[in-house]
Amino acid sequence: MELIVGTYGQRMLLLKLDDTSFEVRSTNVFPAENTSCLALSPDRRILFAEIESGDNSGICSFELLPQGRFAQRSEVRGVSPDPCHLLYLPGYYNHCGDPDNGVLLSADYSGGSVSVFPVQAGRVEPAVQVMRFEGSGPDPKRQMSSHIHHLVQLGNLLMAVDLGSDCIHVLRMFDGTVRPLCDGRLDRSLRLERLFDIPAPAGSGPRHMVLNPDASHGYVLTELSNEILVYALPDFTTPGDRPLLLQQLPVGYGSFPEQAGGDIQLSPDGRHLYATLRNGGDGLVIAEVLADGTIRLTGFQPTAAHVRDFFFLPGGKMVIFCKNGRCIQFYQRNAATGQLKLFREISLAAYGIEPVFGILLS
Repeated sequence: MELIVGTYGQRMLLLKLDDTSFEVRSTNVFPAENTSCLALSPDRRILFAEIESGDNSGICSFELLPQGRFAQRSEVRGVSPDPCHLLYLPGYYNHCGDPDNGVLLSADYSGGSVSVFPVQAGRVEPAVQVMRFEGSGPDPKRQMSSHIHHLVQLGNLLMAVDLGSDCIHVLRMFDGTVRPLCDGRLDRSLRLERLFDIPAPAGSGPRHMVLNPDASHGYVLTELSNEILVYALPDFTTPGDRPLLLQQLPVGYGSFPEQAGGDIQLSPDGRHLYATLRNGGDGLVIAEVLADGTIRLTGFQPTAAHVRDFFFLPGGKMVIFCKNGRCIQFYQRNAATGQLKLFREISLAAYGIEPVFGILLS
């Protein structure tokens, strides 16, 4: 198994792990600055990475070469500060069907924006649209302006989670121009159009969102109020369709006043929901998904410090990236109960980096 690790620091890692024991077989280190989020092209030949570095932030791309080597293809800087989430959509700007053409959508935290970058032959082009949002919330430290933290695609819709404005912006990704290609297919130019906002409770600070498999429900983890918000989602085919807030479930602990929600994911079978808490009493909240789409808390798994990202692996396993713990942890999930058991921890302290994101290469 090969795992690419995005970090805060000046390095990115490629870890080759034993498929059974998950022990490290080899490590490749290559220069890359504050790669807070990663994305892969469908053929897994091109790696895209955000550079989260204030006003000098940007997006870059790498070609994945044999023997675990990386060659940088492109870099675009200075569009909008502090991008923190990245989506790659293949097929847009797809001249003659090149699989390495598409579009990158970036959630820009400090910029309060969503940026649109065409990709040509694996190279990131200058942004063709930067949609900025204006808004605020009642928290004077964290909500003086919009802070877009996470993007979720639903068909031709894009949901942009805004921590600063206590809402989820719903955008349409429409084709501004369509023209024939040399092979008979169509070239589509994506451009975002704002439709409406889904409100979240005032001062909650929504951070990350996940949809269930049939997109009938959305689950939002808040960073400021430490809650999971459960929304019933319409199919958005009728004008005026709006999500309904079904449940507002507290998941934080009063003994940790600085505790903050991080990432949220559904298990592959859709039976259990997991959410991270950081900054004291760190760990994973475990909840059962009920028949009506609401959730019931069933457990809590302590982890190393400050989980920024996690995802599921084949075989019922989970990998989490612990920024302040400077390590990666692997857990086995019990499919019946949803409970987790730690079976491997890999320390990255020797590399002088903080692991914050990961993506499975093979």
